Formats: sequence, structure tokens, C-alpha cells
Amino acid sequence: MSKGVYVALSGAVVQETSLEATAQNVANASTPGYQRLRPVFKQALATAVNGDTKLRYVEVSRTAVDTAPGAVRTTGRPLDVAPAAGSFLAVRTPKGERYTRAGGLALDAEGQLRISGMPVLSDKGEPLRADKAGPPLAVEPDGTVRQGGGAIGRLKLVRFERPEAVLPEGQGLVATGGAGAATASNEPLVVGALEESNAEPVTAMTDLMAASRTFEAFQRVLDAFNEVDRKLVTTVPGAFE
Repeated sequence: MSKGVYVALSGAVVQETSLEATAQNVANASTPGYQRLRPVFKQALATAVNGDTKLRYVEVSRTAVDTAPGAVRTTGRPLDVAPAAGSFLAVRTPKGERYTRAGGLALDAEGQLRISGMPVLSDKGEPLRADKAGPPLAVEPDGTVRQGGGAIGRLKLVRFERPEAVLPEGQGLVATGGAGAATASNEPLVVGALEESNAEPVTAMTDLMAASRTFEAFQRVLDAFNEVDRKLVTTVPGAFE
């Protein structure tokens, strides 16, 4: 069997990962605050063959988050907020504290502020609660949440030293991953607006088509290697002995 088949196989495997990430981007092209995923590839040098020929393989080192900000869309809704570039809102999940750029806050039946059903955390690390029957809520650019004339708390806003290294977990959530410790962010919010996904539909679909065609190309290379091996087996006695 030709050793080149392993090179082609490594290319097909990484393109499968690329397809999965791109499919996520397509599915979340209209999700507020979503940041697109980009697989990061690296080349691996194989052991020398016959003393002078070296094979190179490709593999996925990690899946990075594209931190480029999306377009900010004005909604006029007082509980919609768009974090500054590089900042995240903290929420509580079954896995612990996680972070998101989706800023559509909502008050549930128990008076708890939530984003996509997850409790929103204050800068003290506790869920923010309000009087469900009280005056309307308002958010200030510094993250302070007010009800009537009084403050009920301040949104926990964080940033990371290496935001591109956060670990994506789906639903627009990220964990710290390799981004370093979450530190307080003092960058102002845009109130009455939401950040759109930075995975533009046209770009996401183009990336999906490119990844799909590249995967198919590697499949054809693998088929060609298989056909060569088949012919060797049937026409050259002892070719693989």
C-alpha cells in the first residue's frame, strides 16, 4: 500500500472537522452574539522514508473562536445589550459559570434575569433578581440594572487575555479554555441593541461548499489509491508480501 494514502486520509479527516464547524456557523448565522468557529490546522512531519523522502500530514490542533465583532442592530428594547468587543456576559449553567455575547435579557416568572433560559450573574457571582410585579427594568451602559429608582445589581462583564482561545460549548456559550482567567471588563455596553452573529450567511454557505468540495477531492484521491492497490494485487504477484 502506498504511504501517500495516509496523507490523503489525514486531509479528509481534518476536512470533516472543518465541515462540522462550518455547519455550526451556518446554523447560527442568525443567532445574536454568536461567534463563528474556525478550525486551526497544523502540519506534522512524518519519519523519513528511504532516508530522503518525508511525508507531511495535516491535523486539527484546535477549534478557535473568531472574535471579530458582529454588526450591532438597534432594537430599542431596554433589556437588550451589546457587549463591547472582547467582553462577555456571565451566566450560570449546569456545568458552572459560562460566558456569552448574546445580550437579550428577559425576566422570568420568578423575577430572575435570564439569557436564553440561563440565569444572568451579577458582578458578585450571584443570579440577578428583580420584583416581577415592580416597575420596568433598565440597564445602564456600565451594566447596572435598575428597577424604578434603585439598583438591583450590576451585570458581570468579563474579558480574557486570549479571547480567541475560549472553548466553544454550543448555544453561543464559551468556557475559559486556554484563554486565561476571566477578569472584570469596564467597557460600556450598548443598551437597546443586540450584536448580530459574525457568521454571515453568504460567507458561511461559501465556506461550507468549499469544505465539502475539498473533502470530496480527498475522497477521490483515496479511491485512486485503492484502485492502484487493487490492480497491483491482481496483476503483480506478491506485490504486498
